[in-house]
Amino acid sequence: MTKEELIKQIRQSIITERDKNELIAIVEGKRLANLYSDAVVKKVFSPDLHPERLDFLLQRIMKDSNIQVLHSAKNEGLQKSIYSKKLISDIPAWLKDHKIVDLEIQAEAQNFIISRADIYSSEMLLVQYSVDEGQMKDEMDYEKAKGVIILVLMVKSPAMFKEFESDRYIHRVEYAMTDTGMKLPMLRQFVFVQLDKALEEYLADTYNKDEDIKLLRLLAMIADINNEKLMKETIDDEFFNRIRKEVSDFSADKEVQVMLLEEKMAIIDYRLMKAEAITEGRAEGRAEGRAEGRAEERSEIQEVYGWLFKEGRAGDVERATQDSDYYDVLLNEYKSRKK
Repeated sequence: MTKEELIKQIRQSIITERDKNELIAIVEGKRLANLYSDAVVKKVFSPDLHPERLDFLLQRIMKDSNIQVLHSAKNEGLQKSIYSKKLISDIPAWLKDHKIVDLEIQAEAQNFIISRADIYSSEMLLVQYSVDEGQMKDEMDYEKAKGVIILVLMVKSPAMFKEFESDRYIHRVEYAMTDTGMKLPMLRQFVFVQLDKALEEYLADTYNKDEDIKLLRLLAMIADINNEKLMKETIDDEFFNRIRKEVSDFSADKEVQVMLLEEKMAIIDYRLMKAEAITEGRAEGRAEGRAEGRAEERSEIQEVYGWLFKEGRAGDVERATQDSDYYDVLLNEYKSRKK
């Protein structure tokens, strides 16, 4: 596919105008691909290609200089939703102390992220506790299970994090607390990082004086690698330059460019399917169970959300998928504009 053909395909897609302009700028070499993109982040922070970068991120965030990556860990265990993978980038790895870590990049704000992390960590813990081939069952016991770490980098903070009043953007969960005040150790550790808040504090110079500035800059880079202030303040740092150079090479790769478009389209598909699932029960009621009634409802949903995406109103789509009453407001607006 030529550059011109790809740009034409981007222009004809149903993604937002903002996303179209962003992708075209990448194809034309005017900006770098987002570091948090699935096609990029898995290479930049690969446990096998760049374990030192994952070490840096984990050591600084967990405040543990002993953490060291051994090698990548393949996705095992129960199958996850085929749709969730379009929004989450998983980078699983085994650590040298036999723990498993999973770095996740959450590109879309998801209010269920706490539950998701809890489920993922449970699955990973079972994988760790399982007996390897050639191992006797009695060779594995509870004491040998070293635990798991779930590190979630959130590009857009979900509502519960936005509403929580704190000047901190890293939230570590290391213990379970009883109602009597006892701290109970856990085999599962969670860390939730608000990338948008980290970027905001970095740009406004409102971060705390005890912050790890190099870590803050890396988090800001993951949130917005094209930021001019960040580029200016890291121009002499080889660590950041190497990452920037690698992302630049990926951004110029036609295969990666196609993958970036596919990612944007996957998010659109996810939102449409989510909206359809939420409203299908209501559609069946109005159509009294008739197949043609459900088909009309699906077509209506696709028209409404397709119109919103073209108008650059992705935020309204996200809200409507959570609030059926708000969907009705948008539907009425859409119908009034068609007249």
